[in-house]
Amino acid sequence: MHKILIVDDEQDILDFFSRILQREGFEVWTAASAKEGLRLADMEQPSLILLDINMPDMDGGDMQKALLRNVKTKEIPVVFLSGLITKDEEGQVKGQLYISKTSTKEEIIKKLREVLRI
Repeated sequence: MHKILIVDDEQDILDFFSRILQREGFEVWTAASAKEGLRLADMEQPSLILLDINMPDMDGGDMQKALLRNVKTKEIPVVFLSGLITKDEEGQVKGQLYISKTSTKEEIIKKLREVLRI
């Protein structure tokens, strides 16, 4: 079973993505802050991290840099979540994978399955 860690400071987003992914058979962990996300990533070794870009304690880019500095988390794929990117803009932006928070359930699952190669 693939584990996915969702890191977002908005509880609605955590709940929405958790429900979708659990229904698809993923084991889901959530974190409401980057600090908590880093701790869980190190502890749980998820298959993939869905990471909000804009968070108050540390933005998604800085969290990704911290993940890359840790030998235990540097290989975990990161897909950024953003409410600022439209469906037309999602995909790869400057080499980073993104999913728009307005994507449909089907689009979300398709993108994650592509990244996980399942």
